Amino acid sequence: MRSSLNGFIDYNQLSNPVLQYPNWSIKDCACAYHEEAKTFYLFFSAFYEDKGMIRSHVVGVQTKDFKAFSEPFFHVDGLEEGWAGMCSPEILKVADTYYLTFNSWGDLPDRPNQLFYKTSTDLIHWSEGYAPLAANLTQGNRAIDSSLIYENGTFYLFWKERTDADRTRLAQASSMSGDFELVGEGYPTLVMKDGRDNGLIHENFCFFKADNRWRMITTDYKKDSFALHNSYIYTMVADGSENTDFLAWGEGYKLDIAKQAFNSDHRANAAALYNWRDYDGYFYMIYAGNTENEAFATRGHNRLGISRSQDLIHWIPLQEG
Repeated sequence: MRSSLNGFIDYNQLSNPVLQYPNWSIKDCACAYHEEAKTFYLFFSAFYEDKGMIRSHVVGVQTKDFKAFSEPFFHVDGLEEGWAGMCSPEILKVADTYYLTFNSWGDLPDRPNQLFYKTSTDLIHWSEGYAPLAANLTQGNRAIDSSLIYENGTFYLFWKERTDADRTRLAQASSMSGDFELVGEGYPTLVMKDGRDNGLIHENFCFFKADNRWRMITTDYKKDSFALHNSYIYTMVADGSENTDFLAWGEGYKLDIAKQAFNSDHRANAAALYNWRDYDGYFYMIYAGNTENEAFATRGHNRLGISRSQDLIHWIPLQEG
């Protein structure tokens, strides 16, 4: 196990929030660590005033230590293609290719939000434009918060779809550029430790594998409510050897993230969780926090925080800056 003293994260020298902007609200962070470059690449939704209104943009920055961050090197807003904005990035590496997924934003009349992706081999240079993702299943329906797993030579795509209700959907494909097909009925079950459904909306999915078991991180909240945006973790019931295994998740519980000055309202919204134990023995969670939900088109002034854990239960907060 490599020590953080050898160039990973000097955790005790950081303070929350680790990344903030005075005129931006940032959330939905996705992160990839490039081992050879010893650099973290963060992609997030940035809400700020643009062309006379608050819009969402997908922005990318780099850091080696979470103390100093680059100026944005990546920016997608969709305006040239007639979208109101872009948001909710997630990232997956398969072989030598990184896939960055995101969705349009703004709920335009007669043009529901749709899923897209871009590709890269180095996290800096990305494919031109952006390709539609699972359009054969989502066209005509509002689709947001895409996230991917690659297993058994198959891409498994999760997203939140609005039809008669806001529901998590699951589909599979052998190629990102091809048609996707629903897995089973396409609606996964997410069950708490006590065996019940918590009755909340699930969104902002993130996946990782630990001890040979797949884990799902979600933001769960009450429908039509800005309260109770909390991060939950679920574990796949089976082992992932069958495609229908990705439909059943259990052992769910809320992640106990410290309340600090920057996240006194939304404690840990739109979180992403990474198994970086090979580097220093810890799981790391990057999440958005705010103190209100009125600014920035009711998203609040979100900032990014970090917490880490060795067991996914006890979370060690950063000191406050």
